[in-house]
Amino acid sequence: MLRPGQRLLDVGCGAGSLATQARTRFREVHGVDLSPTAVALARTNGVEAAVVDLSCEPLPHPDGSFDAVAALGVLPYVWDLDWLLRECVRVLAPEGQMVVGVPNMRALWRLWSLAVRGRFPLTSRDPVGYDGGSMHYFCGRNVVDLLEQHRLTVVGVHGVFCLPPALEGFSDRGVGGWIKRELFSAELVVDARKRGS
Repeated sequence: MLRPGQRLLDVGCGAGSLATQARTRFREVHGVDLSPTAVALARTNGVEAAVVDLSCEPLPHPDGSFDAVAALGVLPYVWDLDWLLRECVRVLAPEGQMVVGVPNMRALWRLWSLAVRGRFPLTSRDPVGYDGGSMHYFCGRNVVDLLEQHRLTVVGVHGVFCLPPALEGFSDRGVGGWIKRELFSAELVVDARKRGS
């Protein structure tokens, strides 16, 4: 989904696995993460990485310096979403691409867990904290509204990690695509562009 460009910033880069995969599309790959251990691993994978608390510290990059910013699986764990998104938009070039991935709380098995079993559905298997430390939960409309409030225009929403897995190959367009994306996808990946300054 990432369009080729000169510079990519992976927000919440972990050990640098996304950056490693995207290296053929970008001349420079940068990353930020809260964990010093993750940043050290990312650096061994060739990522120019820095330790940053995404809830309150500014990104260590100049305004408009990236063609693309990716934030996959990070929004549920950041205390101040407005702060993070303002910083991401600040470092994104005009018309630059932002790709965001979040767990989909509207997936049928999560609705079943809530409505029938009476248990809040887990979105993470991470052992740290309640629900892996998640602080925020999303449905498609929530994440689209959030991005649009931060000078981003959404150009596509895609459903991934579907149950059953055979649905992965189906388009996200039309009524069938809406059903796949909204009800059968564990995660939503949103493709957006920064509106001109």
